[in-house]
Amino acid sequence: MRLLITLLLLLHALAAGTPALSTRQTDERRFLDSRLVPAEGRAPADFVPRGWKIEEEVKGDLNGDGVADAALRLVEDLPVETGGVWNERYRALVVLFGKAGGGFARAAVTAKLLACSTCAGMLGDPEGGNISLEIKNGVLNVSQLSGARDATDLTQRFRHDPRLKRFRLIGEDIETYDRALGNSEIVSTNYLTGVRVTKKHRVLKKDGERVLVSTARKKVAARRRFIEDVDYER
Repeated sequence: MRLLITLLLLLHALAAGTPALSTRQTDERRFLDSRLVPAEGRAPADFVPRGWKIEEEVKGDLNGDGVADAALRLVEDLPVETGGVWNERYRALVVLFGKAGGGFARAAVTAKLLACSTCAGMLGDPEGGNISLEIKNGVLNVSQLSGARDATDLTQRFRHDPRLKRFRLIGEDIETYDRALGNSEIVSTNYLTGVRVTKKHRVLKKDGERVLVSTARKKVAARRRFIEDVDYER
C-alpha cells in the first residue's frame, strides 16, 4: 500500500506540471483557533469554521458507546495553486463524538498534528493524498508520508481516556526507507508499556529480496502526551 501511494503521488506531480516544482511559502505557521469550533452541531459540516473546509472525513466508534463518531481533516479554504505555484495551506484535525439522539459534540481539536500542504517534501501532496485517517478498534490512526528519496512513513495512534476526557498518544510507528535501494528501518513505540522495537531491513543485491537483518527492543519513558500536544514539526 505504501508503495502504491508513493507511485500515485509521483504520477500526480508529473501530471500537474509546473506547480509541483515550486511552492508559495509563508513566514509563519497558521493555526486553527479551537475556540471557533462549535461545541455541538447537527452534522460534521457544522464544526468547520469560516475559512476552512473538510479535506477528509472518517467515522467509527471512538468511545465505545455504539454511536458513530467522526474525525475531520480540515484544510484552509484557499486555492490549491495560483499562477503555477502551490499555495501553502495549513491543516487541522477535529474529532467529534456522536450523540445518541443525533448530532455531534466536539471531542478534540488539534492544529499542529498534520503537515501543511507543502510541508512534506516531494512525497507530499498539496491535496492531501499523503495523509490518511482511520478509526479502528476504538483507536484513531493518523498516517503521514513525507520525504523524497529518503522517505518517512509516520503513523500515530490515539485512544480516548474517559477519565481525563482527552485523546492520548498510545503508539507510534516510524518507517524510514531509501526508495532507490529499498533498505528501511521501522521504529515502533508503545507509550502505554514503554517498549520500543526497532527493525532493520536490507535488500539483497543478488536477488532483490528484502530481508530482516536486526531486531532490537528497549524500554523508553512511557510518556503521557495528548493529541493537542503532538506537533508534526517536532
